[in-house]
Order: sequence, then structure tokens, then C-alpha cells
Amino acid sequence: MTETISPSLREDFVSLIAKQTGIEIRAQNYGSMGDNIFTRMKALKLVSPQAYYNLLVSFTPDSEEEWQKFVCLVTNRESYFFRDKGQFSLLRNTILPELIRRNQRTKTLRVCSAGCSTGQEPYSIAILLRELIPELTQWNLTILGIDINRESLDHGKKALYNTWSFRQVEDDIKARYFKNLAGYYQLNEEIRPLVKFHQVNLTRDPFPRLNSELRDMDLIICRNVFIYFTDQAIGQVVEKFFQTLKPNGYLMSGHAELGNHHVKAFQAKLFPESVLYQRRTGDFSQLSSQPTLSKSYKPASPPLDIPIPEREETKPMVAQTTTFFPVAPVITPNKTIPRQVNPKTPGLVSTTTKAPVNSDEEALLKEVEQLVKHKSYHLAQTKLEQILKRSPNHFRSAYLMAELQANLGNYEQAKKWCQTAIGLNAFAANPHHLIAHIEEEQGNFEEAKKALKTIIYLEPNGVAAYISLGNLYQREGDFSRSQKMQQSALKILQTLPQETKISELGNISVEALISELQNSL
Repeated sequence: MTETISPSLREDFVSLIAKQTGIEIRAQNYGSMGDNIFTRMKALKLVSPQAYYNLLVSFTPDSEEEWQKFVCLVTNRESYFFRDKGQFSLLRNTILPELIRRNQRTKTLRVCSAGCSTGQEPYSIAILLRELIPELTQWNLTILGIDINRESLDHGKKALYNTWSFRQVEDDIKARYFKNLAGYYQLNEEIRPLVKFHQVNLTRDPFPRLNSELRDMDLIICRNVFIYFTDQAIGQVVEKFFQTLKPNGYLMSGHAELGNHHVKAFQAKLFPESVLYQRRTGDFSQLSSQPTLSKSYKPASPPLDIPIPEREETKPMVAQTTTFFPVAPVITPNKTIPRQVNPKTPGLVSTTTKAPVNSDEEALLKEVEQLVKHKSYHLAQTKLEQILKRSPNHFRSAYLMAELQANLGNYEQAKKWCQTAIGLNAFAANPHHLIAHIEEEQGNFEEAKKALKTIIYLEPNGVAAYISLGNLYQREGDFSRSQKMQQSALKILQTLPQETKISELGNISVEALISELQNSL
């Protein structure tokens, strides 16, 4: 498409998106905004960006429906369970026990997860409350998950997540509350009903309202949302949150997301893990003109025995936005059938000889792998850069760098390092697995499928690729192809020892995976 967006029309789009969603499109994101506009133009068969702008600004039923599609492209859907260990430790040990004690007489507790994406955060809160309140059935508990993205909310209602959503989850929590379904995890029926999902546009929709669930909240969690908003939108939403909270209710944001001028109406509470904002009694407009008082707090009660991992040695000042890609070997069944590859086929054979790594570098590489295992990614990156500077053509180092970049949230860099690794070893499946995971996380299902098909070409008996490809087809509603992939995986699994663990699929055993596939076919 040769049509371009003029600077003046581009600014009109930026203003319209801010007005409609609160999202600030910065100069460095103009390119991706343009890509999203042209994607929707192509889907709607519109001939010019101006025609698409006219549709969005018309505020007709067709316009409202199109905003739903466009919002899916401009909002960030990345999330995982128990995201930010420090803040969840604060909730577990201090804030939720305080709210439980405060509401012990009425046995009513109301929590909202704003910008909940695909539901991991409100479900994490539900699991915490299930652990903290033994007699939970006697409580009138409300946990709301709200988001502007209807597609994300539909995902949350299904409560079905892939392995990458479990970065911060201990094995016993995962075993207690989730069922492994062939590489995806289904939240159990004990927790799912505790969370209600509602579509809410934080900037446009009025709240609180008496006839709405979004009112009288004890706790509102809104993390990694304000970083995308204009300053004006932040002010509007913070005021709405103030009115939605009960007196002395808490607002939790991501680290350093809110400036002091936004929260003057709140009492700042300083904890070692995070800052929280407590609603003061009074009128927002009057309180917001007063200075915000601060007070340091220590945990009011001893830690409760809910397994949440220890904090990392170094913690960034802003909330992480990464998805964990664990280091895992590619499963190779008993007898992998070799493929004959045409040496002239571009991209399938390496023209680079792998450089040797001396004993010192080998020791350093093992140290890097241990740092990755313990999630000390920044330190691991520093050491890995030393190796790559001396041995730039070493496959193992290049692939580790790809995994590091993925864990740090640098997905484009991760994909580039995957391509470097593929250039060094054209027959390795691991880089393609990582590419598939990244593309799926980014919603690029076609690219994810291409990577998985490449794995199957390289390793015809690679069971994880068949399962993952089948899951993607199922998400797209292509049940016939999904079933074919499941059948192929089942045939491979039946040749493997029953106790074999499939690491790419959450270490599910061959025996359990066979059972799941047979039940679904």
C-alpha cells in the first residue's frame, strides 16, 4: 500500500486515540501506530488513512465496533501470575491481612484489578485471598477485573494459560489451583468464580455508579497502565479511583508511575516493597490542593505461609514488563528422522564455522547459565557479552543471548539473536521454539506457526511443536487442523517412555499428556 499518513493527519490520530483511550502515542511509536492503522484499513478495504480516521471519529455503532478491533492492536496484553514479587509480598503480608481484619465484622471485601489484561492479576489476588481466608465461603467477596480490551477479557474468562504465564508461580501453587492440559493450564473451578470481568474504558466511562460493581472498593490495583497514559488522562482516572475507593481504601500502582501532583488527595504509605496511596476522608478537589503526607510503615503482622518466590538480588525501580522464557532443552524423541537439506537453500545451512570456546570462556558460560537459572539476567548479560566479544560465532552463546533479551523484554533483539544462532547452526530447533513463543506472546500467530512448522521440518518427531501448533489452530477456531496436530503428537508420544517429562510443556509426563490428548480427541 503506497498511501502514507500526512503529519497533520498523524497528529489527528494521536489526539483522537488519547481522547478515546487515554493512551499517549509517543514519537518513537508513530511507526507502529501507522502499521496498526494500515492493518485495519486492509481488513476493512478502506482506500485511505483519512477514510479510516473518519470512521473512528464518527462515533456510530460501526465506529464503536471498530474501536474494539483497534484497541486490541494498541494495548499491551502481556501479563503473568504474581507479577512483581515485592508488591505481591506486600499484599500478602500486610495489605490484605489489614483489609481482612478491618472487614471481619461485615465479612465483605471488594478488590479491583484495573487494566487486568487477560486475567492473571485478579486471579492471583483470588488465590492469595483463598490462602489467607480459610472460611472464604462465608465472605461476600468481590474481585473485579476490568480492561478496555474485550478480546483480553474473553481470554481471562476462559482462565486457560500457557506456560509463560507462570514466571512467578511456585510448583505447589500451580499444582493446587491449575490443571495441565497439554501445554496449557486451566484454573480450577474453586478460583474462577471469584473473579468477575467487565469491559471498562477508564478515561471515557463514568464511575463509580450505584448500579455498578465498580464502587466502594477496599483496594484498587492499577499497574503498568499509567505509563501508557497522557498526563491529563492520569489525572482524570486517579480522581475516579479516589471516588471509587472507600475511605482508607488503597490504590496500588506500578513503581514510579504516578507523580506527586496526581496523588495529593491521597495519603502516601511508604513500605520497603512499594508505595501505596490511601484515600483520605474529604473532597478530592479540596484535598488535591494540599500537600501529601508520607509515613513509613512496617508489616503489621508476621508473613503468612503462602509460597511466593524470594525477591531477586537487584530489583528495578519500574515494574517489569517481561515474559519469562525458561532455558529448556528441545525434546528429542528416541529416533529423530534426519532430513536431507539442500545446501543451496538460503537460511537452512550455516556458512559460518563455529568458533571454539576455550576453558576460561567455557567456565564463564556455565556461570552465565546459572545466573539465567536464578533469573539474574542483567549480570548474566554482562558476562555473556564478554564471551561473544571474544567468540562471536559461538552458537550456544548466541542462543543464550537471545533468551536473555527475551527475559528482559527486548523481543526484537531476542529475535535478531535467534536469527544469529540459526545462522551458526541451521539444524538447531531451540531458536525457532523461542521465536514461536515470542511471536505468540506478541499476538503474531502466523509468524508463530511458521516457526513451529520449521521445527517440525527439522525434527519430525518434536512433540512439543505439534502440541503448540495444535493449540494455535484451536485458538483460531481451526479445529480440524488442531485435531490433526494432536493426533500426530499422540503417535509420537506412544513411542516414548511413560515417565519422560516434556520440558517445553511444563514438564508434563508423557503418560499424563497421552491421557489429556486422548480425552480431547
